[in-house]
Amino acid sequence: MVEIADTRAAAPDRTAARPLAVHQWHVKSVLTPMGPIRRQGASHQIAEWSINPYRGCQHGCAYCYARRTHIQFDLDGAQSFEQEIFVKTGTAELLRAELRRLRHKPWHSPIVIGSAVDPYQPVEGTYQVTRGLLRELCAARAPVSIITKNTMVLRDADLLAELARNSYSAVFMSITTLDADLARHLEPATPPPLQRLRAVRQLVARGIPAGVMVAPIIPWLTDGRGALEALGMAARSHDARWLAAGTLRLHPDVRPVFFDWLRRERPELLATYEHWYARTEPPRIYHDRVHARMAAIRDAAGLPGGPPPMHLEPERPVQGTLFDA
Repeated sequence: MVEIADTRAAAPDRTAARPLAVHQWHVKSVLTPMGPIRRQGASHQIAEWSINPYRGCQHGCAYCYARRTHIQFDLDGAQSFEQEIFVKTGTAELLRAELRRLRHKPWHSPIVIGSAVDPYQPVEGTYQVTRGLLRELCAARAPVSIITKNTMVLRDADLLAELARNSYSAVFMSITTLDADLARHLEPATPPPLQRLRAVRQLVARGIPAGVMVAPIIPWLTDGRGALEALGMAARSHDARWLAAGTLRLHPDVRPVFFDWLRRERPELLATYEHWYARTEPPRIYHDRVHARMAAIRDAAGLPGGPPPMHLEPERPVQGTLFDA
């Protein structure tokens, strides 16, 4: 079994998780249509719908592609993204109505919760928006996939297990590195890697399909010799059901934030990154090489690249509640 030692350096930076301000945001809809995702010239449709209970994220990941969403609100994608959090209020009631309208249509893919920001960032402990949404999804027996870096997802194991029994659920636990000290600098307010791996094991033990998502893979920081291989074996030893992966993308709105992080933490890499990331994607040769490497790691670990497919028949409608008639 692969284990990672707990160290004091592994502890998340709690001060980084303190929001400067929490804004109540009354949204008009909860379900957002997902378009195709373009990577290296190819398009992939991963889901029809997504839900993001919050805007902004306290985890403070230096590379987070969702930082650009704050810029759209005339806020900066650096400190404001981490410390001014928008809480979407009234979402459970809105979702109930939206699911009622969709109850006669089939689900072709799970609803993705956390496609932009983490649904289990620290403010979720107070506002419980994600838990309220999961209750409605359970009542409608709607299929769900969750993307998170936070072990708080264990709090909702009861609802996720119910979804796994009655429709479909899958949890992607995002882990970029086993190096706890590096993780603390890259992702200052997230739980340490070992705690996240243990959460995967606990979810699987509860009957909830859970796997590890190694994303983003960050050149010269998390892709060192043996690093990805060790992470793959650790995922397997902690009962992960799959091992997904993706390389770092730096949108023009996010690039300055990450480059500022490099100036502080790894200045010797800045010039190389400025050359490699003149565009959003890394060089194609790097992308292909990393994905070939991850394929070999999955083969060695005996893990697929994603969760099992949904087993709902195409013509099967979403089940409504007794109150939908």
